[in-house]
Amino acid sequence: MNRITCLVQADGPSSDERAELEDRLLVHHRGFYPDREVSIRWSEVAPGFMFTAGEQSNTSAISCSVDGPTTLDLREAYMRGICDLWTDVTGCTDHDVLVSLSEATA
Repeated sequence: MNRITCLVQADGPSSDERAELEDRLLVHHRGFYPDREVSIRWSEVAPGFMFTAGEQSNTSAISCSVDGPTTLDLREAYMRGICDLWTDVTGCTDHDVLVSLSEATA
C-alpha cells in the first residue's frame, strides 16, 4: 500500500483545509496510481517546535512512499502536483512545503 504522511504544525491547516487536502491528495494519487490504495496519515508538531535555518518555521512536510520503482518524470510531476494543491488550499508559498517521494519494495 502507498502512504502519504503529512507533518504539520498543530496550529497549521484548519480542519476544513485538512479535509480538502486529504480529498485532493486522494484524487491526485489516483491520477498517478489508479490501481494502488493509499493511506493518508496526519502528524502534528506543537507550535514553536519546527525550525528552518535556526528560525521558527511554518513548513509542512509531506512524505510519500510508493510500492515499486518510479521514473524521474513521474516523481517530479507527482511531487509538483502535491506542492501545487497544498499551496492552493492553504495559501502558503512553495517555500513552506517540503514534499518527498520514496520507493518501497516488498
